[in-house]
Amino acid sequence: MMPLQRLLGPRPRAAPATPRLGDVPVSVVVPLYNHARYIAAALASVFAQTAPPTEIILVDDGSDDGGLAIAERLLRDVPAAQVLRQDNRGAHATLNRAIALCAGEFVAVLNSDDRFLPEKLALCQEHAAAPPPPVLIAGRVVLSDATGRRLEGGIAADWLRRAHAFLARSALPQLALLNENFVATTSNMVFARALWERAAGFAALRYCHDLDFLMQAFATGPVVLDAREHVLYRVHAANTIGEDVHAVRLELAAVIAETIATAPAHLLPRDDAESFTAFQDFLRNKGLSDVVLHLVALRGRFADRHAFYEHILAAPQRERFLALLRDQPC
Repeated sequence: MMPLQRLLGPRPRAAPATPRLGDVPVSVVVPLYNHARYIAAALASVFAQTAPPTEIILVDDGSDDGGLAIAERLLRDVPAAQVLRQDNRGAHATLNRAIALCAGEFVAVLNSDDRFLPEKLALCQEHAAAPPPPVLIAGRVVLSDATGRRLEGGIAADWLRRAHAFLARSALPQLALLNENFVATTSNMVFARALWERAAGFAALRYCHDLDFLMQAFATGPVVLDAREHVLYRVHAANTIGEDVHAVRLELAAVIAETIATAPAHLLPRDDAESFTAFQDFLRNKGLSDVVLHLVALRGRFADRHAFYEHILAAPQRERFLALLRDQPC
């Protein structure tokens, strides 16, 4: 059996500094959009890192709530920090612009409503320096509510427990992520800039650009899923994922189809009864088999996943697929 890939398993403000000899340079990118309430806490979690980043690049995606002014004030005197603004283009475009400006060998994303735990970057540097070099590192997510308190119960906590249970049961981390994305957020990802370049950036998906990028990582090189806690993921009413369940499911079906069509060997590295059962459970859990099979059949018409996703999410295809999904139970 293939071993799991290193499986899941207030400090004073400090400005980013030149890394110590032997450390892996890590750039932190912060996509900001209408999170004036949370951005100070997010940046404070970067300042509190035991292993400071080499730079901080914040791109505001057309906020209109005053969050940009807060970020500018907090980063004004921080060495190697850049703050930029653009008209609203969406999370994937904001991330791609910020990452394109990075100088670090590795990139850490911090969404403007989340927080790093103090050892986050140090833990990722530890993994990045170990052979074979990983292309992506993620840790265990801690859920918090809108006020920043840890969530131990409720819908989100139950979902995360189910996700980890499938992972433990199947011992198939990539399939488990398609079943339920327990990495949960781009804030949990530290990845090689070379991976981002090979993937031609984050895909133009509103809800599943993080899951798609994780699939690209598994197809490229070693992925580390660390059992230790890395990030506080803030669950609140304005989380994008809660906007439209059918639109989320359409993007999820597209990412599943892309993965099955282009990298099946990585998805199911074993051919045994346990893998078959896990895949059956996954299909039942998602309830998307008909749509996924249709999309797999379409995939060969497109040069790459970006063109594939663009086709599916453009009118009239999008409306046709959404109508099918609305007729199916979630």
